[in-house]
Amino acid sequence: MSSSAQLALLPWLLGWDPPADRTTFASGLHAGSTVGITAVLRPWREDRRTLLMVAATSVPAALAGLLAADRVEQRLGRPPQLAALLAGAGAALWAADRWSPQDRRVGPREAGAAALAQVVALVPGVSRSGATLTALRLAGVERAAAERFSLLMSLPVTAGAAALTLARADRASLRALGPSLTTGALAAALAGAGAARVVSRHPGRTATLPALYRLVLAVVVARRLSRKDGS
Repeated sequence: MSSSAQLALLPWLLGWDPPADRTTFASGLHAGSTVGITAVLRPWREDRRTLLMVAATSVPAALAGLLAADRVEQRLGRPPQLAALLAGAGAALWAADRWSPQDRRVGPREAGAAALAQVVALVPGVSRSGATLTALRLAGVERAAAERFSLLMSLPVTAGAAALTLARADRASLRALGPSLTTGALAAALAGAGAARVVSRHPGRTATLPALYRLVLAVVVARRLSRKDGS
C-alpha cells in the first residue's frame, strides 16, 4: 500500500512519534525499495520494447510530481481521507483483478492506462503498485505480466523522486535522521526484494490479500476515528 499513507497512519494508530521529516524519511524508504526490486528483477535484461514503454510511463507521473505532489499531500494527508482512499483503492483492485479478462500482453494502450494510474497514485492512500496493477488488470492484461510491468514502471519514478528529495534535503535533517533512515532504507530494500522475488517465482497470484489489507486498515482507522468522535 501507499508508503506515505503508512507513514501517516501507523504512528497515529500506534501512538508513536512521527518521523521528524516525513518526506525525507519516505524518500529513504523509496530509495531502499528501488534497490531491492532492481536487484531481483534486473530490468536491463528486458526487451527494448518493454524498456521504452516503461520509460514513457514515467513521464506523466514525473511531471505531475514536480508540479503538484506537495500540495496534494498537504490537502489529502489526514486519517479520514486516507481511510476513504484506502478503502476505495482496495475495492477497485479486488474488483479489477477478479472480473477483468486476463489474456493480453502489455502494449502501448495498456501502458498508457497504467501511466495515468501512476499519476493518481501521487495522492496519499493510493499506492503506486496498486493503482498501476488495477489499471493493467482493467485493461485485460494477464496477472503475471501485469504484476511484473507494474513493478518495472515504478522504478524510474520512485528512484528519481527519492534522489531529488534527498538531494534537496537539509544536511542537518539528514544527520538527525541518519540511524532511522539507514535502518528504514535497509528494511525497505529487503521488503522490495522479497516482493519482487515472490512476483518472479510465483507469477499470476490473485490480488485478494493486498486488497483485503487496504480494506482492513481502512476499517481500523474508521473505528479509531469513531471512538474519538464519541469520547
